[in-house]
Amino acid sequence: MGQLLAGAVLLVAAAGCGGDSDNDKGGGVPYGAQTCSDYVGRLSDGERWDAAEELLIQAKGIDGTDGDRSPATSSIEAFEQALGETCDRGSSDDLLATVADELYASNAAFYSY
Repeated sequence: MGQLLAGAVLLVAAAGCGGDSDNDKGGGVPYGAQTCSDYVGRLSDGERWDAAEELLIQAKGIDGTDGDRSPATSSIEAFEQALGETCDRGSSDDLLATVADELYASNAAFYSY
């Protein structure tokens, strides 16, 4: 009986340790692997903000521009809006990582702050 109870305690403890990380909100899929239709149709406002911040940091990291530093709030707001507008214009099947990289590359100076 004691071994069964100990096993149950370990199982409950292990189940509590597997929460979502910042990288996989929105259904357990990393933001960059989600599509534009997910971004505009399924993610909450908070998740869209988190996605925009994460994707902007990653895009900045690709070109070596302070990719590990959180962008300014105004840059995240602008990037979030641009992601939504781009996704609304018919990029529904495009992956967010691809769209974000293209947005950043098209105006890196604007999003660098």
